Amino acid sequence: MTESTTNKTNDSFPTKMVAAQQNGYGEVRNVITLGNEVSVPRQLSSNQILVKVYAASINPVDWKLLNGNMSLIIRPSFPHIPGKDVAGVVVDIGASVKRFQIGDEVYGNLHMDDGSYAEYVRGNEGNFALKPKNLSMIEAAAVPLACETSYQALFVKTSPPVGAQTKVFICGGATATGLYAIQMAKAVGAHVATTCSQRNFNVMEKVGYKIVQDVNEVNGDPQQLLVIDYNSKNFGDVLKDQNYDLVYDCVGGEQQWIAAKQILRQGGQFVTIAGDDPEASVSVKSAVTIGPRLLSRKLGSIFGSSHHGYIFHLLSPVSSELDLIRSEFIETGKVKSLIDTVFDWRTEGVEALYKMYEKSKSGKAQGKLILKIADFQ
Repeated sequence: MTESTTNKTNDSFPTKMVAAQQNGYGEVRNVITLGNEVSVPRQLSSNQILVKVYAASINPVDWKLLNGNMSLIIRPSFPHIPGKDVAGVVVDIGASVKRFQIGDEVYGNLHMDDGSYAEYVRGNEGNFALKPKNLSMIEAAAVPLACETSYQALFVKTSPPVGAQTKVFICGGATATGLYAIQMAKAVGAHVATTCSQRNFNVMEKVGYKIVQDVNEVNGDPQQLLVIDYNSKNFGDVLKDQNYDLVYDCVGGEQQWIAAKQILRQGGQFVTIAGDDPEASVSVKSAVTIGPRLLSRKLGSIFGSSHHGYIFHLLSPVSSELDLIRSEFIETGKVKSLIDTVFDWRTEGVEALYKMYEKSKSGKAQGKLILKIADFQ
């Protein structure tokens, strides 16, 4: 690839940086170190930007990639800088970049490239958008991957898109993707219900919802949210024949699909971001077993009597969607980021990374986990 750079700010930032270094597959304490002399990626192609990172966040895909669960399809070169979500400030731009200027505050999802667990990151301008003005860097770093995944599930993959009076059920409302989905669906006037554990009911309350556990108590209050404790009840039994338009699965497991068929209307759609395997282990064995299963469900959605659509959703980042999420949902106050813990490697060193990965993998976080990399003035 031909390299070019604007050279406008090459003297204003260092040649070396602090960055996480993944040196193989395995548990985080065995394969991640914190490098102090990692080269800043100063050379930019024409459509790339260089961003000074202030905050990054972790998503389940990050520890799945670290463990090698997805190595059949994604194999980074080591040492590798992990991390997808990022918020920061543009410090250099490629010759053809038109959407950003030096000094712009941005947020984004690096997608297949990774690299956000570092003081500087280089990425295609299409992976970024202007940061919401009403969010801090920490809050903004929580948004891109999880929120856009749910945006696409609700408004792109689903036909017709979710809107006023649509009946939406979300499996895993306390997950990051689930919580963003609840808020966006509510924002467009949809009727929303969800599952989570009793322990996480307060997560819904923190973003302003009134929890209702009895379907007979549901009324027209837009701040009311029907929540089913999955530890004590099966949502398929509770809401059987309620004619939902969409079931959006954020947790995975075959039981979600089985229960969804009980509550979906004829022609209703099931969108999953996890499939039957919540661990997302992509191996030759899983490919052999999952492929026919997905094909069977696709054929069933076409030829079955109920015509329930089955969609396995993988995010394809689109910068215009991040712009829309910013302007229509976040800056209007309709969607909020919920933060569980902020980790700072400047005070804890590599231990901050270890704790962040381990808490994400535990499934006990109530909101997003953030890596703070620098103070933003």
